This record gives sequence, C-alpha cells and structure tokens, in this order.
Amino acid sequence: MKLIQGTFSQQDAQNLLTSLTKAKIAFHENKIRTVHLSEEDIKHSEQKIIQLGNNLRKMIDDIKSHPGCRIAIDTDIAMTIVNN
Repeated sequence: MKLIQGTFSQQDAQNLLTSLTKAKIAFHENKIRTVHLSEEDIKHSEQKIIQLGNNLRKMIDDIKSHPGCRIAIDTDIAMTIVNN
C-alpha cells in the first residue's frame, strides 16, 4: 500500500517527515508508559526513539543542504498477517 508518493516543497517535506516521525516516537513512548514491557523491550523502544530522532535530523539536514530543491518522497507500507 502506498502511504506517500509525491514531490514536495522543502518545508512541506520537513513538516511531513517530522509529523510521521513524531507519530512513531509517540507510539513508542505510549508503549513504554502503558504496556507492561520487560526491561529489554523498554530499552529497545528507547533506542528506537533515539534512532528515529537521529534519522529525522539527518533527513532535515539533507533537505537544508539543497536549497531551492523539491523533495520526492515515496513510501510503502507492507503488511503481512502472521499466525502465532
């Protein structure tokens, strides 16, 4: 399934990538707060939050390093039903 496919202004691309990243970070933060996770799972979620923040900063730095350019974003979501 296509989630995003298009070419965006730099500001729109930054806003879109920031919103998506914030949603994923909020998912992990909520999971830490509301689900009884093992210490290992909490550490994994915390590392994922850090990684997401780092990735966002890198993407924004990349965008800013090309002033005046438009940004093409193409993302898919692949989902597989897994029986337990």
